[in-house]
Amino acid sequence: MNKIEVENLTVRYKDGGRAFTALENVSFAVEEGQFVGVIGSSGCGKSTLLSVLGGLRPPSSGRAAVNGDPISGPGPGWSMVFQHYSLFPWMTVLDNVTYGIRQVKKGLARGEMVRLAESFLEKVGLDGFKRKFPEQLSGGMRQRAAIARSLAMDTEILLMDEPFGAVDAKNRTYLQELLLKLWEGAGPDELVVPLDYPVARGKRKTIIFVTHDIDEAILMSDRIIMLTGSPGKVYKDIHVPFARPRKRAVLIQTPEYTRLRNELFALFFNDFGSDI
Repeated sequence: MNKIEVENLTVRYKDGGRAFTALENVSFAVEEGQFVGVIGSSGCGKSTLLSVLGGLRPPSSGRAAVNGDPISGPGPGWSMVFQHYSLFPWMTVLDNVTYGIRQVKKGLARGEMVRLAESFLEKVGLDGFKRKFPEQLSGGMRQRAAIARSLAMDTEILLMDEPFGAVDAKNRTYLQELLLKLWEGAGPDELVVPLDYPVARGKRKTIIFVTHDIDEAILMSDRIIMLTGSPGKVYKDIHVPFARPRKRAVLIQTPEYTRLRNELFALFFNDFGSDI
């Protein structure tokens, strides 16, 4: 069953008074529970694609739909992690995360929202900074707070725009593993969140994950959609053949991993990719 459908999507906008086409005739479908990586060079429309799927920008033509319904604006069924933190500067870190939970779990008591927010801040290593304001944090810490907010919302769909780009290597690896556990539908006992919180056990979330990191895309994704531009178009839709769960240290030593990685690099660099 398709969770997300994109058909002949074209997005045009004005740039300094000139018309600019960011995406042109982009089509693909994402099945419920799939983890889809999106890669491509800067300016190929990856962020624009996510903004359409998140209901933040309307298509110029074509169609984008969730559960068969055209996307007409932001909805409670999905959450988004942007490249640049997107935290409210007048709220503490804890209040930022609690605010996100309130948008999708309106019936949850205030105390439960706070407990849930604190649990996810602990999981991303920010339990000692919950009373701080965003301006008091480093860039990587702000992004971890934004990730905690999105994960705590427990939506069916996660749209993630280079979510780990500003995070150091150690925390990047840790957050990759946390995201994969959530994607698998890990229960409250596995995530150290309140036991009465209604997280969906055993039901995989649908994730679209933009990244510039080819190794990250291979590790995380079921499929990798490569965009080329400009304007942005689907260049190739690649199946990632590795079984789950994936062990990074084992995976990178296999000939299959090396072959896929080289293929993706060659697609990036076209005719001279094999020489890099």
